[in-house]
Amino acid sequence: MPTPLDFTTRLAKAGQLLVRSGLEIDRILSALVKEGASVSATLPSKQLFVSKLVSVNPVEQRMYLSYSELGASNQALLAEKSVVLKCNHNGARYAFSGGSPRAAVHGKAPAIQCTTPIQVVARTPRFTPRPARVPVQAPIECNLRMGVLAFDARLVDVSLDGRGFMVHDDAIPLCAGTRITAARIRHPQAEPIEVDLEIAHVSPVRLPDGKRATRIGCRILTSPGQLEELIRLFVIDLL
Repeated sequence: MPTPLDFTTRLAKAGQLLVRSGLEIDRILSALVKEGASVSATLPSKQLFVSKLVSVNPVEQRMYLSYSELGASNQALLAEKSVVLKCNHNGARYAFSGGSPRAAVHGKAPAIQCTTPIQVVARTPRFTPRPARVPVQAPIECNLRMGVLAFDARLVDVSLDGRGFMVHDDAIPLCAGTRITAARIRHPQAEPIEVDLEIAHVSPVRLPDGKRATRIGCRILTSPGQLEELIRLFVIDLL
């Protein structure tokens, strides 16, 4: 199955992307860590915070920034509830939020811990920013059938390489290696589509409201056109 456009090519074609895929956000932030890219934030106090992203933990939804060389900038950032971080990397400009900054330690060095962003805006340097209507993120339901069993899950993430995550509100009889045919995915703004799913892993999780749920990692097997439709719900061209 041909793969969709890679992120760099996709960004070059669109000029500006809104990334809501947690898998792709992790890929972007991990690249910033690996390359030692600088990030900055302009604070309400008019101070400039310049630092580096030193670690990202997508499972715990945490990221760590090194301290700025200016103590006053560190204290100003720690006083904020959330901060917008910006970065130039590999010919693209990124903007994303860091929530609930607090003093921490990463390795043996002092650091600033923030929550990871739920979305990232990426644009090419030649793209002129202009107001764009950000689509509302609607629930994406997926009906799964295995023999006489049927249950509904929510599709919560899709990456450019066809990996996906679903969440089900209760325990389900799935295990790694299971293949589900003709799973039906429904989105309020699109026609339902049928795909095959190859289950990679299944794990229990707790939702933000404390309820137990099941997180299902999978690979989505379908035509390039249908996969593109799903990807566009998570990696959005802002035109």
